[in-house]
Amino acid sequence: MIELNKAILLYIGCALLVWVSGCGGSSNAIPPNGFLYSGNSARPGSMAGFAVTTGLLTHITNSPFSTTANGAPNAPYSLAAWPPPLPAPAAAVTTKFLYAGIPATQNGGVITRLLGRKLVGSVTGGILMMPINSDHSLGTAQMFATGSDDYDPIAVTPSPGNFLYAIDLTTNLLVPFTIDTSKGTLTAIAQGSMMVGPDPFSVVVDPQGKFVFVANCNCVTAPAPGSVQVFSIKADGTLTAVGGAFVPGGAATAQPIGLAISPDSKLLFISSLDNKVYVESITNGVLTDLGNAALPAGSVPLAIAISTDGSYVYTGNAGTHSLSFFINCVETNANTATPCMGVVGPLGIPSMNSSIPFTGTVGAMLADPTNPPPTTPNTAVAAGFVYVTDYDHGTVLSFSIISTDECIGVLNCIPGTLIASGAAANTGGVNPVGLAIAH
Repeated sequence: MIELNKAILLYIGCALLVWVSGCGGSSNAIPPNGFLYSGNSARPGSMAGFAVTTGLLTHITNSPFSTTANGAPNAPYSLAAWPPPLPAPAAAVTTKFLYAGIPATQNGGVITRLLGRKLVGSVTGGILMMPINSDHSLGTAQMFATGSDDYDPIAVTPSPGNFLYAIDLTTNLLVPFTIDTSKGTLTAIAQGSMMVGPDPFSVVVDPQGKFVFVANCNCVTAPAPGSVQVFSIKADGTLTAVGGAFVPGGAATAQPIGLAISPDSKLLFISSLDNKVYVESITNGVLTDLGNAALPAGSVPLAIAISTDGSYVYTGNAGTHSLSFFINCVETNANTATPCMGVVGPLGIPSMNSSIPFTGTVGAMLADPTNPPPTTPNTAVAAGFVYVTDYDHGTVLSFSIISTDECIGVLNCIPGTLIASGAAANTGGVNPVGLAIAH
C-alpha cells in the first residue's frame, strides 16, 4: 500500500475547493453535471437520488423515493438508467427512466446469496420502473415481469438502443425486453431468452451496444470454476451466443463475479472470487486472455469499475473492506504487453500500488461519466469520480480520481489514485446496493 503524504492531501483538498468554490473567485453556484441514484435493498425499500456537482453529492428534494408498486413494497437491487449517460443521449431523448432488479427473498443478489445477508420479508420478484422527472425526482413506481421470476442483475443498451436485459435467478435465464421509450414500459421479447450458467451475478452491455456479457460465478451451491458468456444483440433485441462458456485464464479457481468493459469495447475486466482480476481482449465478441497472469485484487472483489477514459480499473473488496486500484497499461502505454497494477513495470509486470480502506461492505461501484471540463484555463481537475455504496452503513461514498495534471510537481503522487471527495452521503434507507447515473 502507498499512503499519500500530507502535502498531497492538502494539494487535493485545495483542488477540490477550486472546483467547488473557486477558492475566493466567483460565488456563482455550479450547476449539477449529473444525477446519481442508489437503491436501498432492505424492505420496504426505497430509491435515493443525488445531484452530482464535480463529484459532490447533494440530496434531490424528497429523496428517498418510494418504490411501492402494485400495492406492495419493492426493494431495488441492481439499477440501470435509460438512456445511459454514455454515449451521450441524442438531443431528441426527452423521457428518461430508472429500472431496478427486484430479487425475491429466497434468492436475492450477490451480497445476499454469497455473503449470507438475508432479505427480510417476502416479496414477489420482478423489474421496477420509475420515470425520471424533469427535476430529476422519481415518479410513481411500476412493476413489470412479476410473478415467480426473480430478476437481478439488469443492464440496458445505450441510446439509440431500447432494450433491457435481465437475469432471472430462478431459472438461470437471460431475458430480453423492449423499452417503450415514451412510457418506459417493458415487454418481454417472445422466445428470446437464453440459458446461462450457475449463479449469474453480473450482466453488462458493451458501450457500442453490440454484445451482452454475463458472469456466471458458480460459487454458491456447489462451488466450481465459473465462466463468462457472450451474446450478440440482433436488431430486434434477440440474442445469439458467441462461442461457448469462457473460463477466464483457463483457471480452475476462476469464479467471475463482476464485469467492466473499456470505453472502446476492446477489453473486458473480470473480478473473480479467487481474488484476481482477469483481463480479456474482445474481438467481435470473442474473448482472449491478455497476458499470462491475472492481477491481484483484495479479498472477495464483489464490485468492479473502469474510469470513463479507460485508464484505471478499481475493485471493491468485501473480504478486506478495501478498494484496489489498477492502471490499464494497454490503454496508457503502447509499449506494454498486458495491463498492470500500480506503477508501470517492465513489460507491464504487475506491481502493487494501493489498497484504499473502506469501512463497510461494498455494494456497487460506478465510474462517473459526467465529469465536466475545467471552467478556467490551467485548472487541474480530477480524472473523474467513482461512487461506491456502503451496504453496512446506508451511504454512498464519492472518490475523485487523481489526474496526471494534478500530480505535476507533487511528490509521490500517482495518477489514478482515489481520494475521498466530501463526506459520505446517507441514502435515507438501509443496505444500498445498486447505482445508476443519468444526465
